[in-house]
Amino acid sequence: MHVQGQTSKPSTKRVESRVTDPASQALLDERYGRGRKRSFDKRFAWIAGGALVLAGLAFVLFGGWQQGSDLEFKDLHYSVISDSAVEVDVQVTAAADAEIVCAIEALSESHGTVGWKLVTLPSGDERTRRFESTVVTTSPATTGRVRSCWEPQVG
Repeated sequence: MHVQGQTSKPSTKRVESRVTDPASQALLDERYGRGRKRSFDKRFAWIAGGALVLAGLAFVLFGGWQQGSDLEFKDLHYSVISDSAVEVDVQVTAAADAEIVCAIEALSESHGTVGWKLVTLPSGDERTRRFESTVVTTSPATTGRVRSCWEPQVG
């Protein structure tokens, strides 16, 4: 009987299957996600999750241990000396016994290269070396910088 203004609640009782035929029971289990298929899905999820964790761990551990370059360089200061010259102060850190070549460039207001120079630093006793270089320009420059440094290949 339904009383006006009241709503009926759906039944939350669990109906148990009373199928005695194993083939029918297997069909019902497959249809409603019970039985062997579900345990297979859980195993697959655990295996896939474990593989992802191992791959992530390997990436973190071995990705950070790659042998990088011991060569570092940075601009310390620059001065526009005139409309045709810029002086750049550079610091280079490398192996003490390594000869280093650096490309120094002067840039215009529109960031175009208006002058450049290659500077060779001989090997020495110190890992960190500092040098100043004057770059002659073809037109007025607004800045000077070290573009790159490298160890020249022998042979």
